[in-house]
Amino acid sequence: MAIGTWFATEFDEPVPARELPAMFSSGGDPEVLLADQMARGVAILGRVQGTSGAVVLKVRTDGRPVRVRVNLHIDGASQNAWSRAAAPARGMRELPRLVMVRAQGSDRAAALLSRQRGRLRMVEAHAWVEFDLRADEVGDDGLLIIEVVDGALPRWAATALSPLAATGVRVNQVEIVAIGEVDQRAGATRLAGAAAQLAGLVSAGGLVGARGRGQGHARSRFIVVNASDSTVRCRLRISAATAPPAAVRQPSQKWLRRQRGQTVLKAFRVAQRGAGYALFEASPFTRPPHPDRLVVQAVHLVDGTACRVSASTRTEDTLDVVVERTTPGPVLVGLGERDTPLVRRRVAETVCQVIELEGQR
Repeated sequence: MAIGTWFATEFDEPVPARELPAMFSSGGDPEVLLADQMARGVAILGRVQGTSGAVVLKVRTDGRPVRVRVNLHIDGASQNAWSRAAAPARGMRELPRLVMVRAQGSDRAAALLSRQRGRLRMVEAHAWVEFDLRADEVGDDGLLIIEVVDGALPRWAATALSPLAATGVRVNQVEIVAIGEVDQRAGATRLAGAAAQLAGLVSAGGLVGARGRGQGHARSRFIVVNASDSTVRCRLRISAATAPPAAVRQPSQKWLRRQRGQTVLKAFRVAQRGAGYALFEASPFTRPPHPDRLVVQAVHLVDGTACRVSASTRTEDTLDVVVERTTPGPVLVGLGERDTPLVRRRVAETVCQVIELEGQR
């Protein structure tokens, strides 16, 4: 029985399916049939309002396999929505977010989102994920269900990644194209870091810019590998960045909720970030660790099993990481120092940036 059998009533007018290639970029489009725990947008598809959010799209595939691209985005409104739901404790930092993208009820890809810390403001972050659906996965009713949910965190990364990660995440657009015979992915490919993130093969905090195409500075010590090959090689550049700023907390006093109070809070947060930068630049603990002192771990995000990972030092600030897995699906890779001084953790943190990816496209 088709998925949409239970959705319609005799009073509903049938909505025609959108032809391929299709791009959904507004929650007000008639082909966006349903939004669950997601606020519809006008210039975007929607914003997740809980620990998960889903949209149901109507598209005509004519029995063909399709490729789906999803653009995720976090901004200041994302952090405010997260603060209302998570009620962070005083002193809790703004941490990277790990979210999973599902389609037709199955995990497809994961994305790591982390805003870039500027001197005066936080820079928005985009992440792209891309996956293929077989011809039989979209039924005759043409309903495609896209979900954004919290990623399952391993124990060794639970305190370094944000809880309620999906809350407030924007789904800017969903692109769907048919896969032709000559368009099938085959063979290994080598891509630069920004191109690999734009293609959805790897996620290292997100891309920056109005359209999310620039890599920007390194923002976290984690990356997510979505490339489909069983063995993927990543070249990472290791550096140090300022410690994440304190997470936005919703004020309890009424006067702080007004416009003048919000201006005061914003000025206070800008001063905090500026002080953090000054302390980072003046501290002797900002030198990044040598790659030989790093511990590399990897876990499969679908079944939670540890993945085999090996690392070799290429230069003083470059690390070659090889990830091996037995089942397809996204893999979380994390770097950590063997012995990190407490003073260093308060001032700076180790971060990595993907400069090259080699694997199955």
